[in-house]
Amino acid sequence: MYGDRTLSVLAHPDQWARCRHDSTALLDEGGIGLAWEPEPDPEPGPGGPAGHGPAGLAFDRWGRAYRSHPRAGRVEVTSGAAPASTPGAPHRPGALCVPRGLAVDSAQRLYIAESGAGAVHVVDLWGERLLRRVPVRDTTHPHRRPLDLTAHCGGVAALLTRPAGIVVLQGRRSPRRGPALRRPPGAEGLRPTRIAGHAGHLHVLWTGPPGTGAVIARTDGTRALVAPGAVDLDLADDGTLVVARAPGHPFRRFRPDGTSWSEIEPLRAPGFDGGAMTIGPDGRIAFTTPAGIGHTAGPAARYTQAGSVICYRLDAEVYRTRWGRMFLDACIPPGTEVRVSCLSSDEDTVPDPLPWSPPTQGGRAVRHPDRTPPLPSRAQLAARLQPSAPLFRRPTGREWPWAQIAPDDSFETYEAPVQAPPGRYLWIVLRLTGTRRLTPRVRALRVERSGHRLPAQLPRSWSRDESDAAFLQRFLAPAEGLLHELDGRAALRTLLLDPTATPQEALGWLAGLVGLAVDRRWPVPARRALIAQAYDLFRIRGTVACLERILRLYLPLPVSVVENWRLRGLGGAVLGTEPGGPPAPAVGGGAGTAGALGRFTVGGTRPGEDGYTATAHRFTVLIPADPSTEQLDVVRAIVESHKPAHTLVGICPLGAGMRIGRTLHLGLTSVVGPGAGWAPAVVGSARVGTDGIVGVPAAGARVGETSIAGAVRVG
Repeated sequence: MYGDRTLSVLAHPDQWARCRHDSTALLDEGGIGLAWEPEPDPEPGPGGPAGHGPAGLAFDRWGRAYRSHPRAGRVEVTSGAAPASTPGAPHRPGALCVPRGLAVDSAQRLYIAESGAGAVHVVDLWGERLLRRVPVRDTTHPHRRPLDLTAHCGGVAALLTRPAGIVVLQGRRSPRRGPALRRPPGAEGLRPTRIAGHAGHLHVLWTGPPGTGAVIARTDGTRALVAPGAVDLDLADDGTLVVARAPGHPFRRFRPDGTSWSEIEPLRAPGFDGGAMTIGPDGRIAFTTPAGIGHTAGPAARYTQAGSVICYRLDAEVYRTRWGRMFLDACIPPGTEVRVSCLSSDEDTVPDPLPWSPPTQGGRAVRHPDRTPPLPSRAQLAARLQPSAPLFRRPTGREWPWAQIAPDDSFETYEAPVQAPPGRYLWIVLRLTGTRRLTPRVRALRVERSGHRLPAQLPRSWSRDESDAAFLQRFLAPAEGLLHELDGRAALRTLLLDPTATPQEALGWLAGLVGLAVDRRWPVPARRALIAQAYDLFRIRGTVACLERILRLYLPLPVSVVENWRLRGLGGAVLGTEPGGPPAPAVGGGAGTAGALGRFTVGGTRPGEDGYTATAHRFTVLIPADPSTEQLDVVRAIVESHKPAHTLVGICPLGAGMRIGRTLHLGLTSVVGPGAGWAPAVVGSARVGTDGIVGVPAAGARVGETSIAGAVRVG
């Protein structure tokens, strides 16, 4: 129609901070919402469950969670989703002396602060063995002990007490002195108890007896923050500080703002036992509970029920500009509302502008505030502000050609006309209405300048009067907007042939264009990658390489296809059985079992078979994971569609963990020892050599030594 139209945009946090706020707040994820206040703290109870106190929690790169139990003297390892202990299980004390802080460094080494013994254990998680035990006591400080650990500069920083200090550990290297620990302002009578690191800086939590205050600051005492009731802390990748408090209290969050902190909405922590809190590898906030590991569950705040935002002056750079449509990216839950009003003017000066007021929460320092365009005039705002209008949710999404809304994006695009007389300058007033539990959120605002020009194509008598021209502009806006968007899509129709940029609803059409029928059960990124590689895959269709590439597109795993003829001449063998399971079964052909472990023969074929009939035209798909039922169905459909018609196939999920072979449907390989789900055994409850794991991951380990979890296998 008329090419790309110029837009005035409000989207950056600095832009929202320059607006005038009334009972509104800047959101941590960007945009604005209603102001909030923390929920009232619960009444103090008798205390947390017995056996829980300051502890440690850490995650490795594989998502496994490590949790210390100081009073029980042990460290438990879980997958992060499963509970750390089974309800009703007998209590078996460990051999560690008050293990508290835990940390995992970038080389996947687990550090354990054994506070009672005055030492730090370093465990290699790749080899599952103890690298060394680092004592922190010496003749000068015989009572020194480690309290907490945090990842820092490729290793970990250990917070020590008696006297307080910091040392840095890294693998087998000797500990070196860390940064000097200085007491921050307001921490008189408090002692350091927790430490967390981010971007090379260490932050320390100073606490005192229950009921007293708590202070968080860097090791040099700067950027101090008073956090009453704090029991633990951690920092996210973006620098957000998360502070855990006593059980039953929500977690507070603070965003760095120059040399100070700006608080954002707190989060609920159901079931927190006061032990430990950390931020997991997926960015979620995890904490310890009596049953295992929990995660935060949403904001713990009460919102004001009404607020408004008045933007600064927008400039069209042309006098007598008739502004066009307004677009808002907003999340408006049921029971909430956002309405807009507009004020326009051609006057270059504003005689009595409204004073600026910052947001109630989330405010940030504004750079060069003197350069901010003026707010509207008090008199004009009271006399000439147009009535507020509701928003229309666009069923086609964003107004940009072929723009897509991500499936996990809760913000939708709303549209409204600018109801204001022609003018070079424009002010927009957003009025937000919510409930005590819900608030509308506005992330971005865009305004067309100027609007459409269809009235100029009609007889001048229809728009000679200003009121008639305004009505005609509004009346033709929906139809002209549709035509303009269709014109924009037509101009960018080449995007439909780009698998990485084409809209999701056009993927089926594009797949048909290249001769594919795409399964809708595939993830969207996998479908795009398959279409992009379609012609390369067609050239090698029917081969092992083609089938492996397609399977790896669907499952981002090192899927392998094994042709049975490559292993012809070998029979199957089973070495050992599952824990507590029946004896090893006899294997057909020339293989058999004869009593105790290790006495068997390998080789031969089954009666009536030879090497050709047993292995020709057969192959097996090895999946190094535990796929779901739907994933297995999709894998079978892929294999049936792309394998040679005369071949037979077996699908073999290998599960997770370290394996030496795996029993296949066609007997290609063998299982040696137990599966990845084997649990450490307890002396007196396991048969050593059959289904037991006894000992510790120590260098030159001997049966009877102690550690966090048995990993030396005997038998």
